[in-house]
Amino acid sequence: MGTAGINYAIFNNPVIFVMIMALFVHELGHYFVARKRKADPDLPYFIPLFPFVIGITRIKNLNIKDSPAVLIAGPAFAILFTLFFIIFNFYYNLFSIFPLLFILAFEIVSNYFGSDGNKYRSAKAQLA
Repeated sequence: MGTAGINYAIFNNPVIFVMIMALFVHELGHYFVARKRKADPDLPYFIPLFPFVIGITRIKNLNIKDSPAVLIAGPAFAILFTLFFIIFNFYYNLFSIFPLLFILAFEIVSNYFGSDGNKYRSAKAQLA
């Protein structure tokens, strides 16, 4: 019964759908850049922690030289996806622009101050 409610909320509320897709694109950004850099990433998986969802991509055999590129790829892909969807929303006017701007700001701020940002800064410091 709870799963049906979650599925209903995701597929019938476009804001929640875009948020989940931004998280999915974020994790796929890490995955594809790690694959391109010849690392050994696992497919992303998601842990639902009410009211949040955490996405994780485990990467093995990542060279320290390639680490900053892989870490910045997730937020970059998600920001580009959100900007694309903002433009798409201007054209089709699906819902208000404010939730999309919130998603964009959250992606930028949470990844700068969050775990990706901390890992990125520490990897850059190790390279210097």
